[in-house]
Amino acid sequence: MYQKIYENIQKCCGYVTVVLDDEIISEGTCFTFTPDGEVLTAAHVVTGRVPIRLEDYSDPNAKIFVKFAGRPVLEYRVSFCSLSIQCEAFTEIIQLDIAALAPKEKQDEVFAYLPAKTTSPNLGQQVFISGFSDELSLPFNIDLIAKKDFPGMQDFLSAMKNGYMADLMGPLTKRAVVGNHRRILAEDSSQNITIEADIFYLDNGVNSGASGGPVVNENGEAIGVISQRAVTSASQESAPDLKVPAGATIALSLHPMNAIRQMMQKNA
Repeated sequence: MYQKIYENIQKCCGYVTVVLDDEIISEGTCFTFTPDGEVLTAAHVVTGRVPIRLEDYSDPNAKIFVKFAGRPVLEYRVSFCSLSIQCEAFTEIIQLDIAALAPKEKQDEVFAYLPAKTTSPNLGQQVFISGFSDELSLPFNIDLIAKKDFPGMQDFLSAMKNGYMADLMGPLTKRAVVGNHRRILAEDSSQNITIEADIFYLDNGVNSGASGGPVVNENGEAIGVISQRAVTSASQESAPDLKVPAGATIALSLHPMNAIRQMMQKNA
């Protein structure tokens, strides 16, 4: 019934690897939202940490690579990374965990993409969530049982760690239902823009590595970006501060897209 949606999600999700000084500092998921290959992801995937700092995503030494299944690795640049907003209801500035990236060099091929919709999710609405997982074993545990001295194997293992999970595994897509959402409305007087966003919870959990993946409606349209999996306390004597997955996912709607497009045009 949803085969075409699942197939398109597979084509549109990319594996993001951020490298700084020859070390991988962050990995995650992104998805194309234009035929030119521009992608949306979570801002913390770009920077490797929170809060989001300008010096992190503007560091010229940081390289961002995206691997789509069946395509060579492409280098990307940051078009936009996070929005910091001040709401009267909050005592601190809120950072919206969303970023947009563009290929560093214009590509001749047209990309499959998920149309970005700014409609709000509805309570009880069924959606699809997708992203790569760094917790699942590769088929047959080939990364563990492969002979390390086999010709070309070191190159294979190195490539696998730098995005080829997109070819070997592909993103994991799940169904979920919107269980809760709240609207944030704020004005950024410095840039003269009004920002709306929905923060919403989904009743299915994602694996680590899925941050930045899409939330897709039954029409095959992206309506949100996965920010993080929800966690809860697992109080115990040996580790009283231990947090474990709560079986839910936190996502951000695409309402900020108008502000994002304005900033992308400035940075083009």
